[in-house]
Amino acid sequence: MARPTTIRIPEDLLKEIDKVVKELQLDRSAYLREVLRKGFSLDRQERLLRDYTQGELGLMEVCQELKCNPWEFLSMLQAKNLHLNVRLEDWLDATDLARLSP
Repeated sequence: MARPTTIRIPEDLLKEIDKVVKELQLDRSAYLREVLRKGFSLDRQERLLRDYTQGELGLMEVCQELKCNPWEFLSMLQAKNLHLNVRLEDWLDATDLARLSP
């Protein structure tokens, strides 16, 4: 259930919003809810990617939080020109494991 809340919006931004709402023939509240939802989703993604690049979260943790698969996650990293959070030691350990497997 949606709960009402109050925010202050600068006059110029409110005029732009009203213009878009009128052009698209939408309800202002519904439009603002959708814009807020998209903005929050994008902000959440950026915070999770930041935590990943700083080594605070692992790849699978971020994938789980974003409800995406590793390939989609790699595409997100590429789109933001970010790199995998993998150290040389991680690659060397993976190489050792590959040699040990039958």
